[in-house]
Amino acid sequence: MPTIRKRRTKKGIVYDIQVKIKEFATQKYIYKTTIWRPVEEMDAKQEEKACALFAAIFEKKMISLYAVSKIQTVNHNIKVTEYAKLWLERIRKDYSLNYYEMSIRSVEWICRYLGRYKVTDVTPNIIQSFYDELDNATYTTTTAHVKPALRKVMNEKNIQDKDFRYTYKLNSSSLANALKGKNISLEYAHKMADILGIKVESVFEIESTTKQYSAYTIDKIKKATHCIFAMAKQQLLVEHNYASADYVSYGRHPKRTIHYLDDEQAKQFLKVLQSCDDIRIKTAFIILLFTGMRRGELAGLEWKDVNFKDGTITIRRTSNYSKSCGIYTKEPKTENSIRTITVSEIVKNQLYEYWLWYYSNKKSLGDKWIETDRIFIGKNGGSIAPQIFDMWLTILRIRQNLPQFTVHSLRHTNITLQIAAGVPLTTVTGRAGHSRTSTTLDIYSHFIKTTDQQAAAILDNIFST
Repeated sequence: MPTIRKRRTKKGIVYDIQVKIKEFATQKYIYKTTIWRPVEEMDAKQEEKACALFAAIFEKKMISLYAVSKIQTVNHNIKVTEYAKLWLERIRKDYSLNYYEMSIRSVEWICRYLGRYKVTDVTPNIIQSFYDELDNATYTTTTAHVKPALRKVMNEKNIQDKDFRYTYKLNSSSLANALKGKNISLEYAHKMADILGIKVESVFEIESTTKQYSAYTIDKIKKATHCIFAMAKQQLLVEHNYASADYVSYGRHPKRTIHYLDDEQAKQFLKVLQSCDDIRIKTAFIILLFTGMRRGELAGLEWKDVNFKDGTITIRRTSNYSKSCGIYTKEPKTENSIRTITVSEIVKNQLYEYWLWYYSNKKSLGDKWIETDRIFIGKNGGSIAPQIFDMWLTILRIRQNLPQFTVHSLRHTNITLQIAAGVPLTTVTGRAGHSRTSTTLDIYSHFIKTTDQQAAAILDNIFST
């Protein structure tokens, strides 16, 4: 069982974690240690629970690395359920935590349909039937919509809006949606009805909707199936990967839709940012708009990555968030994602203004400041999860009545504007951090075709005069 010790440092609360394991090679006990920092918004109970989970994951990892024989034989009678768990363990060791957690959900589907089969007994027909069922799979969502009678009942019971929030501790965003007449979950509607002491149907319209799973979700499950059987082939458990396109039809494929702002919308968004009174929001989105970096890369930026003299930003790391481990740092998505980007004067000036605010804020907080060197920070200087940018953008869009778009849309906007302006594709690829030019071509082929047509028209004009 891990030993956990909490201590306070200048950088905030830190948990020291130590595990004792018997090394397989020497048969002697060894100690392995690590540290864990809580997310700034966590209360004491959440801290304790998250730290215990992190410690348990760390202990399992150390046991797999040091306490288990590396010579493993494959059981030819192993069922898909057990083999999928072995694949998941490899994913946990070799890939990001987010990919691992996403793969867990895919494996649940795979085990539900294929789990009872031995890996060696799975045929193309079995996998094809699984894929066909996936393509037709549906789920039902049930929502509730407020009836006019709700206000009358609230008045009769002498319950005000704020009572739901502060006395009964109901979620504020769901409460706001309910009172505005928007759809909310059935579970939340039941909570409100219970507080009022009435049946949920008397103040809410209940509606159930059946939908197909998105092509993106289905594609992830099929890819995971392919990877599991690819590992089985690699380990000589099966001769062929029957989950590959050589043996089965993959059916519908998700069409990648690129959402972006056109040049006029981008200019309008910049005007909104320049008048924004929150310097963190203003600076973050000006950087995203002008550099096209990913939100995790932005959250991972540190002041040593900024060269004011040369006007560059170097991307060396990403900051990520997982439910199981909180905020953690890792290397960027690909080797080419580690890159240096030259920034415009607008970005440089905004960063310098932000730098002055940052150090003034740090000085005013004194001992309460949590030192991380991260550029974008929580209220006391601590690290932030990249999802905070989604929240900031939602606040900005609502306040300024902006159209619907996401943080990642700004990356697409930046790249498409470069392509439209005639920036060489190799430069666009380098600034985007794509591993190959072909990646940029695949994603933005529509825009590249448009500029190709423009080039043809320009040549036509040249030789026609």
